[in-house]
Amino acid sequence: MSTSQNRPAKPSGVRAPKQERSQRSFELVLDTTLELLAEKGYQGFSLTEVSRRSKVSVGAIYTRVDGKDAILRAAQERFQELLSAEHRELVRGDRWEGKPLAGLLPELVGEFARLLQRRGRVLGAFMQLGAVDETVARVGKAGYFDLRDRFTALLLERRDEIRHPDPERAVRACFVTVYATLARAMALDVAAEAAEAAGSDSGDLSDLIEDLGGMALSFLRCEAPAGN
Repeated sequence: MSTSQNRPAKPSGVRAPKQERSQRSFELVLDTTLELLAEKGYQGFSLTEVSRRSKVSVGAIYTRVDGKDAILRAAQERFQELLSAEHRELVRGDRWEGKPLAGLLPELVGEFARLLQRRGRVLGAFMQLGAVDETVARVGKAGYFDLRDRFTALLLERRDEIRHPDPERAVRACFVTVYATLARAMALDVAAEAAEAAGSDSGDLSDLIEDLGGMALSFLRCEAPAGN
């Protein structure tokens, strides 16, 4: 399936290793970068800590990247691949085969929320970095459109069950609302320390996820939305 946005070019300032051993070492550095971002967010990230945890010297890291910005961009590319792979599995057509819209949509929203919970700390770190890094923002936007297009394509397979007069617009609105609401509830766009201090009540989040699924379903089955 094609998306509405082209994939961005490979990040600049990164020199991909050619030998298998060097490639494994660099992948370990990227995985460690994502691990550190998940724990401490963008503000707590440092190459020194990546080097300590991965047991790859800072000097060796600098043979592959020009600096902190470059390694974060390379790690973002790896993260987007992981996130996209999980999301493709989530919206795989045969997984939902035979399930009507009324059963599919609330469950899909719940599964999508759990995906954001698993990957949210890292996604949030890149959202924060994207506010000051145009390249990171562009990659993040492309990733967002990829999620949106796969989510909406699955719903449009039940087009005959959608009563909204503009199904394409309606399913896009559902995704935008679900994504934005969950991102705000999970505080993905604030620093890790602030998000942890704010906390989130798991019961409230569960209720919110259930309500989002119900509201999205009602919207898609509404024949005459207000204002149309």
